[in-house]
Parts: sequence; structure tokens; C-alpha cells
Amino acid sequence: MRQQLYADGKPSLSGIDAAIVDDVSTEEPWRLVERFAELDRVSGTDDERSAAAYVTDRLEKFGVDHELFTPSLYLSTPHGASIETDDGWTAASAKTVSFSASGTAEGELVYVENDDEMDSIEAMLSVSLDGLPSDLSGKVVMSESIIPISAIGELADRGAEAFVGIHPHEREPHEGIVTPVWGGAPPYDENGRVPNLLVANVSASDGCELREAAAAGAKVTVSAETTTEWQTAPLVLATIPGEAAPAVDEFVLAHGHLDSWYEGVTDNATGDAALLELARVLQTHREDLRRDVWVAWWPGHSTGRYAGSTWFVDEFAQELADRCVAHVNIDSPGVADATEYDERVKWMAAVDEVATGTIADVSGKSTAKHRPARAGDYSFNNLGVPGMSLQSSIPESVREDRGYHPVGGSAGHADAWHLTTDTIEKADPDVLERDTEVYTLATARLSRAEQPADPVRAIDQLASAVTKYDAASEFDLGPVIDELDALREATTTVLADADGYPDAADRLVKQLTRLQFVTEGAFEQDPAESRAPVPRLAPVERLPALDGDDARFLELQLTRARNDVVATLRRLRRSL
Repeated sequence: MRQQLYADGKPSLSGIDAAIVDDVSTEEPWRLVERFAELDRVSGTDDERSAAAYVTDRLEKFGVDHELFTPSLYLSTPHGASIETDDGWTAASAKTVSFSASGTAEGELVYVENDDEMDSIEAMLSVSLDGLPSDLSGKVVMSESIIPISAIGELADRGAEAFVGIHPHEREPHEGIVTPVWGGAPPYDENGRVPNLLVANVSASDGCELREAAAAGAKVTVSAETTTEWQTAPLVLATIPGEAAPAVDEFVLAHGHLDSWYEGVTDNATGDAALLELARVLQTHREDLRRDVWVAWWPGHSTGRYAGSTWFVDEFAQELADRCVAHVNIDSPGVADATEYDERVKWMAAVDEVATGTIADVSGKSTAKHRPARAGDYSFNNLGVPGMSLQSSIPESVREDRGYHPVGGSAGHADAWHLTTDTIEKADPDVLERDTEVYTLATARLSRAEQPADPVRAIDQLASAVTKYDAASEFDLGPVIDELDALREATTTVLADADGYPDAADRLVKQLTRLQFVTEGAFEQDPAESRAPVPRLAPVERLPALDGDDARFLELQLTRARNDVVATLRRLRRSL
């Protein structure tokens, strides 16, 4: 296993990097995994509070400053579901999801064919409603999908009685959440964004039965029970002072979610263990850190759509906006057989050098660049804080041999992610040690670097996306490209003359990150739905398919977006 985990044996590092990695061990992290494997850490429960108490007890022992918060979060806990056809057949595997409506609905079962291959997580998160009538009252719509958030919102708007998702897992559907509202609780004037629709999911085998029933014109009764309410939940924040440069008033945030579905060993007990070990090791090396390191364990990830990290953003907005240079999301490390870093790693362009360099230096493994999705606890996009998630992966060939389908976490382990079977045998202490070495060193390097984030890389990524959009239609994005070229030249000059990491560079990175990932305000949250690169300009790709008024309306929208982006880039250049 060690030779699989490290391409050339143990990592070859020197100096402080070597000392930090050498201090990472399996003893403390695996002890936490064993304890958390005994707890069902659904947010707001006694088991989640026990997990938080374990973390604070160990931090106390290590001498790490920490605080326990108990925020009130808007959570939705699913309890049960049932699906029964009019001839008396009952689905054995039915489950509901967080933020499903509670109650009972009846209707004609209508099957909508999805991508039969279901060969990507994107395919399983979408359903096309083409061909369905605009009025779906009296209908229960069913399709192969995990949680098609956009489709469910449209189904609710069109009067459907319920949605039934057929999951690819043979024995049970994966747990999930249906609201597009990031953080669970919507702002007052967006309350209608939470879809009022009954949702139930079934296994692949039950789905086969239901497809046959739909073909025969069956009617079904769907019931679901959820508790959606404000609950208090524990949030642990540890702080490690960077003592090497007292004048530097910045910090790096390492974080992961404390709650889980069931035991949730790979999602995310192993991540909680890595965070604890990271805090222990960096506390002993605080004299080598330039920036402080904040380490956070979030509640409300699973039943609140990242409610804990969203609360944190709201409560610590100014500190994050002014002082946080980067964040490191630790989710699903330490999964058995997760030897590679080629598919599930995600980071933003500004922190590319730290991400790629750390993986190579610790593991000797090759990696690939992937854009972070609007998922996980990337609750910092609107503030513009660049982030990374260096999740290892079970090799594709191994997953294919085992018949795994795509899943959103657990290193691709389809028999673990969001299931009752995410138990301790799905994790491996050796993999956890290697992954913790990577995360700890990446966090330390962000803390220690003169320039932790690179605005030039962020500019180049924006320019690449805008150039692609410019070629997609006759709409002229040349003014945006010209401004990006001018900003790149000015930024290169400023960085060459800078001593350390100037405030202007940090502000620039944050604004570029916002342009790349969000449309809403800095202190808002974009919805939990896919965001194309430079989302203000992305609709240009739809223009060639439109004509008449639709084309004119989109051109108007794009003109205003282009003006806004150009003005933003120009202000950034002048601020340098």
C-alpha cells in the first residue's frame, strides 16, 4: 500500500516542510475515526454534540486555542418515506430528503427517461422535462437522478404532486438535500426559492418496478416526513498564531464538516480527524508560520446545505473579507484504496502553485486541474476567498471493476457516500496519514508563503474563459479581453516590485475570484446550482441558438454585463 500511496516511497522534503510532514502520524487521527464510527452525527443531535466535545477535549490537550459556538441553523431532517402503487406494491427502499415537503400526495406516475448511462455526477443531478405538459397537477414525475434541484423547482412551479428519483445504487438510495438555497435559510424576500414538493428516492431495483408500473398507467401514493426547523448545533473554531511575522495580520482557514449521514466515516469523520491532526502539528510549528491558521469544524453541512459555514461567513464577514487569504476544504480523505489525486482534486487558479506543488512533493503523484463546483463548503466564493480541496480518489479502473457509479464524495466510493454502509472498514489509516500530510503541508505553505495566492494565474484563467466566449458568437467581448491584458501587465509590474504580499494583490485576487465564480453580492450567497466560468458572461454561448426578441433581450443583458465587467477590471487596474 505504501508504494501505491507514494510514487517513490516516502516524500522527499527538506527543512520546515520535512519537519511538518514528519510530525503527521496515524495515532491521533485514527483514534478520532474510531470514536466517530460509534456516532450518528446528524446535525443538531446529541451525537453531533458528543463529536464536538471530543474535538474540543483534544484541542485542550494539545494547547490549541479554540472556541465552541452554538449557532441556530435552519435544518431539515428527513425521517421516512413510502411509495405505494394502486395495486398494493410498496417500495422497500424509499427515502425522502432534506427540505422535501412533508405529507402525502397521490397521482398518476409519469416516467421521464434520463441519460441511461448516468456516467457523471452532472447527469445524475439533472432531469430534462421536455415533452411534459406545462400543467403537471395530478402527476407524480419519476426519473433516474439523485437530486435534480433545478428540475424539482420547475416541477413544483408546474403543479406536480411529487418527484421520485431512481438512484443507481442497488440496495438503497443516497441521502441528499433538495433546496437550492445556500445555507438552508433563505433571505426573507427569497423564501419562495425553497420548492414546496414531496420528494422520495428509491434504489435501482425498486426503480425498475416503478418504471413498469408507470408504463401500465399506475397511480401512486407518495408520503414523506421531514422536520424543518431552527436548531442549535456545535461549531468548533481553533486558532493557531503565526509567530514568524508578527506584523502580518492575515490568516488561512482550514475546514471541514462535523456532521454526517449515519456514521459517515469517509464523509466526513476522516476529514475531522485530518483537521485535528493538522491543528496539533501546526500548533507545534507556529513559530514557523507567517499567518495565523484558523481550523473549523462545521455543523449543518448535510441537512442545512452548508448552514454552519454559511453562518460563519455571515458572523465573521469582515475578518474573512479583510484578512483571509485562502481556504482549504478537507472532505473525504483517508478512503481505502484512494491512491490517486487525479479526479476529485479541485482548486482555484490563484492557489494552483501550492495545490499542485504540495501533492507532487508529498505523494510524488501526478494530478489534474479541476474547477471547484458550487458544492461542498465553498461558502466563501462571494467574498472572493480562493480555495482548494485536495481530495484523493479511488482509481477509475478499480471503481469500474467494482461497478461503482459516480458519487459526490467518499473518494468515489459508491457503497459509502451518504449511505448506511459508510462504516469504518471503508477507511484506511495509511491513506489518511498520506492525505493528512498533503493537507497539513498545503495549509502550512499558504501560511508561510510571501505571496500565498497568485492574481496573474487568476487573470489568465479569466482571459481563457472570456476568449472562448468571444469565439462562441458574434457578440463582441474584445473590451473585456483588452482590460484583462492591461490588468495582467499592471499586476505583473506591481508583484515584481512588491515586498511580501501587498494588500492590493489580496484585493485583486478576491475580486477576480468573484468574477470567475459568482453573480450575487460579496455578502450574499449564490444558489447551490452549477455556475459556469465568468457566469455574468456565460449566457453568450446561448446567443447563436436564439433569434428575434429573445436574441435582442439577451444581447441587452450581455451588453450590461460586459459594461460591468469592464468597469470592474478598470477599477482594479487603477487601484494598483
